[in-house]
Amino acid sequence: MRKMNRIITSGIVGCSLMTALMACSKIDENERMELVSTQVVPNEPEEEVELPDSLYDAPIEVVERRVLIEDHTGQKCPNCPDGAQIIRDLQRTYGARIVPVAIHSQMQGIMEPEGLGNELGNTYYKAWNLEFKPAGLINRISDGSSTVLDKTIWAMAVQFIMNNNTPDPLDIRIKAQQQKLDPTKADVDVKVIATVDGASVDGNLQVWITEDNITARQDSMGVRLDNYVHNHVLRAAVNGTWGEIISLRGTEGSNIREFHYTTTLLQGWKAKDLDIVAFVTDEYSGEVVQVNKAKLKITE
Repeated sequence: MRKMNRIITSGIVGCSLMTALMACSKIDENERMELVSTQVVPNEPEEEVELPDSLYDAPIEVVERRVLIEDHTGQKCPNCPDGAQIIRDLQRTYGARIVPVAIHSQMQGIMEPEGLGNELGNTYYKAWNLEFKPAGLINRISDGSSTVLDKTIWAMAVQFIMNNNTPDPLDIRIKAQQQKLDPTKADVDVKVIATVDGASVDGNLQVWITEDNITARQDSMGVRLDNYVHNHVLRAAVNGTWGEIISLRGTEGSNIREFHYTTTLLQGWKAKDLDIVAFVTDEYSGEVVQVNKAKLKITE
């Protein structure tokens, strides 16, 4: 992203998060708030906010900042349900502004077709040099030393981003429809809009498919749970493993980019539980500039 004034940069975020963590260390023991997870089996479906077709072509306006949470998790990871609970708590607080994606891989996982791990998850796990799970990327910001954040500071990172009142420079709109003639295919339209005059955005557009309400095994603190409900599980990348280059200028005639994809829906996926997640990352900082998701509309 060139010449665009953004408050959230890796350095500022790292400094602020580190300052916040140091400030927390000075709180009196009797005044500290501890995160206690009582969740065992998350059997509650996510609250979905559908994007009507009319909103895809709605007028450009100031948009709320949204946060992408990439939750690297595994079915054999005993602490990973705690990460899922933190995400649910954040969704209750911020609603649809939280866009989580659960990325399963071989490490502490079970690979497809028996499990939820896939080669796409393996690729991302290796690319981020991960060494533990759950490991989270929160809009891919850094705490000053790493982009990979421990679950204990996910909420703090989200709050930091949400407290930035600067209008987000981008909006992302998604329209996804299962094909009538071939239900194994879906048409996906993504529109990226520069919403701030003078903004200059150079980065990468990534489009993923996720699935909710998958009942499968999950280890939890030494207990094997066979009826655990997994949500927002990463299934596939629509536009390639690393997406594609995107460039916008916040001036009339160059402030909108539209992309059309046809993607395959694999056997075993439940079309009614599929979402399309799209996000743009900054070319230089690597941070997520904006993210959004929309449900796949099912052919009657």
